[in-house]
Amino acid sequence: MRILVITHKRLANLRNGHDLRVWHLCRELAKQHELYLLMLNLSSLDGCNDGLVGLADVFKKISNAPTLPTTRPSLKRHYRRNDSNYYSLSYPHHFSKVTEAIADICQQNSISHMVVFGLFLAEFVRPFSSNKKILFDLMDSEVLTLTREMQLFPPWPLQLKTRLKAHLMRARLAKAEACLPHWFNHVTTINDADSHTVCRLSGTSTNISTIPNGVSTDLAETFDANGHVAKRRGVAFWGNLSFKPNSDAVRFFYKNVYRPYLAPAGIEWCVVGRDAERWLVEEAKRDHGIRLTGFVDDICSVLAEYPIMVNPMRIGSGLKNKVLEAFAMGLAVVSTGLGIEAVSMAREGIDYMRADEPETTASAIKLLIEDECRRLSMIESARKVVLEHYTWSKVAGDLEALLCSL
Repeated sequence: MRILVITHKRLANLRNGHDLRVWHLCRELAKQHELYLLMLNLSSLDGCNDGLVGLADVFKKISNAPTLPTTRPSLKRHYRRNDSNYYSLSYPHHFSKVTEAIADICQQNSISHMVVFGLFLAEFVRPFSSNKKILFDLMDSEVLTLTREMQLFPPWPLQLKTRLKAHLMRARLAKAEACLPHWFNHVTTINDADSHTVCRLSGTSTNISTIPNGVSTDLAETFDANGHVAKRRGVAFWGNLSFKPNSDAVRFFYKNVYRPYLAPAGIEWCVVGRDAERWLVEEAKRDHGIRLTGFVDDICSVLAEYPIMVNPMRIGSGLKNKVLEAFAMGLAVVSTGLGIEAVSMAREGIDYMRADEPETTASAIKLLIEDECRRLSMIESARKVVLEHYTWSKVAGDLEALLCSL
């Protein structure tokens, strides 16, 4: 097959969930098929990087769509009911140029299939749905993410403006996601909860599937059960700390678990990632029990010192890659139900411990720190789950099977 892959941004950083998924899935697909890449660069920040090394080894040809105009978007965008026509209303001339660029690439390279990543590309590729086989990877449901965020808003009538804006945004996003299974041959998401949301909105389930993320087998092979001895009495959390689900999880954990339960017990909390909020930076200066590393190139070297990964996510959707990484690297996982929901093959109490309340989270952490046999058994069991179900080669194989069936 000759496949055109379309992304809404430059592929630049494997710490970014979007780039991580696109890169690994495409690298596996390229072993069997001829791939072409078109990057639309819908974000003004995307021009500030040089892109991932090795793209030319995966894609036969790499193209950039015409740059998004710097002029103010048309006022017509305010009257849209559906977010699937945002760009055609906001920048009609730019929209035409991009669709022409897609048509040229398809014609010049005899493209038969497309794999498209991200909701806001739907309107750009819809004109090609009649003569191309299109697999549309929504990844995370924007509707589900926003709905969960809204559940944590203060009670009415506080934040009235924010609430009204969120309700309008969700209505527009819902109409956009409802269209996807009707416009394209197949729709995929990362998480069953995201797939179920699209099924509910669209009224169909026949062409919607879940393709989770994975881990590199190289990462899993670094684990040595016999040699994994925790050097620190503590827990670790990692991720992009400016990402709202992560920043919310960190704040919630600090206030409700670390401060009242872990700090008095002498249990350290390590937070790895860039863009920590100022309050966390200040707390880390005052409290030696909080280890704030910032971004690190070799995250494995830091995490190898900790016995437990804590995942106190309360909002968001998709799959928390940090859970799979923890399984592969040999950290026992304590997670909220939402934080683990996408890893459907993992078994509660065997591969991880679920804890949704502060008290149960603290108790689970203390139990796993003290009971080394149980912790190591859980770590070894979780690693088997990753190697069997969640490697990039496995999930990419499932994606390829879908493409071949279109």
